[in-house]
Amino acid sequence: MAEFVTIAENIEKADVLVVPVVKSNKAFWERIGNVYGAKNGERFSRAADNRGFSEKSTETVVLDDGTERVVLAALSGKVSAREAVLFGAAVYRQVKESARTEVFVPTELSAKAADILLGMELESYRFDKYKTRMKAADFPKLEQVYFHFEEGGFNAGKLAEAEALANGVRYARDLGNEPGNVLTPEAFAGDVRRLEYLGLKVDVFSGGDLKKQGFNLLEEVGRASANTPRAVVATWRGNPARREFDLVLVGKGITFDSGGINLKNTQNLKDMKTDMGGAAAVIGALKVQALLKSKLNVAAVLGLAENGIGGRAYRPEDILTSASGQTVEIVNTDAEGRLVLADCLWYACNRLKASRIVNLATLTGSTAYVFKGNYAALLCRDGALSEALLAAGKESGEELWQLPFDEKFDKMVDSKIADVRQLGQGMSDSTLAACFLKRFVKDKVKWAHLDIAGCETSDKAKPAVPAGASGFGVLLLSAFMKGLK
Repeated sequence: MAEFVTIAENIEKADVLVVPVVKSNKAFWERIGNVYGAKNGERFSRAADNRGFSEKSTETVVLDDGTERVVLAALSGKVSAREAVLFGAAVYRQVKESARTEVFVPTELSAKAADILLGMELESYRFDKYKTRMKAADFPKLEQVYFHFEEGGFNAGKLAEAEALANGVRYARDLGNEPGNVLTPEAFAGDVRRLEYLGLKVDVFSGGDLKKQGFNLLEEVGRASANTPRAVVATWRGNPARREFDLVLVGKGITFDSGGINLKNTQNLKDMKTDMGGAAAVIGALKVQALLKSKLNVAAVLGLAENGIGGRAYRPEDILTSASGQTVEIVNTDAEGRLVLADCLWYACNRLKASRIVNLATLTGSTAYVFKGNYAALLCRDGALSEALLAAGKESGEELWQLPFDEKFDKMVDSKIADVRQLGQGMSDSTLAACFLKRFVKDKVKWAHLDIAGCETSDKAKPAVPAGASGFGVLLLSAFMKGLK
């Protein structure tokens, strides 16, 4: 991966110079001439005029005389943060085959420089750990990217925030791209424990400790697998004077989902290594808080298991007892995620005394089918919390669509022989899944369920998002937490 360096003064000549053209007029080109020489200012101006530059971010022109390469990119000074991220991604694609790149940041874009940096970092992500026969020519040549600010534009804090966000997303993507034979529940827990160097406190529960802590359903889901389940509780205390948590995050971490006894078919087994995408996003977002030395108190509860098959597997029509004491009628062993989340939500409410919870999970195929990875589903009965999450989704580009979720649906998960039915009358839709989870959340707790199925992975690369694991949720949760007091 390239090294991204931010500076406030002139540097040595780079292989490629990128100049965002925010105002294609005489005054702008005179400013460019003051930095890069009058002749270059005039040359760049002519090229932009010949192209008929407006302020549209889609327009670019490349000047290449064999000794230097210049990329001029038209861009409005009023672009949103998300548009600046996408611009940064586009810039990276233009320059990745050059060893050394300089990006000039005009004063008009200084507030968006961090977003441009974030876009370049996200676009530069690669997961080639298991490619043993790659040649040097197969790798991007880009080694260093320098950001050159006009006087007064440099903001170290904003740039550090972008670096932290990119780090958290890369971490979540790395977890999601690891195969199930490598990222077992034990290995996932061990990876999280290694984040303690950042100041996180990490507790890992396994074996008999799972039931002692109340993770009964989690243990049932994972007991047929040779890779035994783990519950991870990671905490960041940016304000140690307060005991209360500003937010508790809960993540579903099924490291591979076979469907259990209700075995998935061949097509549906595809991408099941990323059924831990919720847990990856949650711990990635917590890592961001630690890197930024956030003043918030945030905890993450991860339910990690492999949904396997075997003589010890739980079965349809079993009655299981949850951490809350409620009994659960099992309908389908391929609806294991809500069982894992049920115990984690109970732990967040009762052991961590959460007043606000957001959980992320690749929970239902219906969400993936309807939204096709363009949105994650939001189910929440708290108006203020819903609005804040929807706004964070728009800001981050990881958008949410709110689904119906009120008391009309609650009785659909009633069981005739237990306290609650795992599936609502045979249905596996997002709303009834949320109704099931609601049974394990205290009434006074502000809680939102995000079903990210379809968003956690992609067959094809998109701007700032590679093919494979996306790390969806890290940017969303980080944007949301910026608004917490």
